[in-house]
Amino acid sequence: MPPYPGEVYVDDATVIDGELLYRMVTAANTKFEGGVAVRTGTNAFQDQRAELLLELGVPAVAVSVYLESEMAARGVAVADLVERWGPRYGVVSITAGEARSKGQGIIRWPQEGHPEHGMIFTLQGPSKTRGQSKGLAALTRVVIAPPVS
Repeated sequence: MPPYPGEVYVDDATVIDGELLYRMVTAANTKFEGGVAVRTGTNAFQDQRAELLLELGVPAVAVSVYLESEMAARGVAVADLVERWGPRYGVVSITAGEARSKGQGIIRWPQEGHPEHGMIFTLQGPSKTRGQSKGLAALTRVVIAPPVS
């Protein structure tokens, strides 16, 4: 069994509460009304499966995000994230403070070629609860809607 996220990650206080965090989404984890993306689905904030940790190169489960300040420092626009990930993706945002209000921590986790990458992780327990994922999803704003599949 992998360690609990709060045992290996430490909430990064240098990520201020007003920092925008961008999360990549697809139509499968976006709620639409009349063909318009209105909110993120709960599944957009569920942690990855524990058996993928080694492959992903992380010690505990979390959710990938991109930090606005790091993106700005490198001239990366939100549209650039969609270009990287591909045309089936969209982008939603949540602030670090909003994530923290749901029992989450934020950590910078730069990836090769993507130094603006970070993660949201649960501070207690083995993974986000359904209630935490639902709460995070409810606070998001659609920045770029994924195409309806």
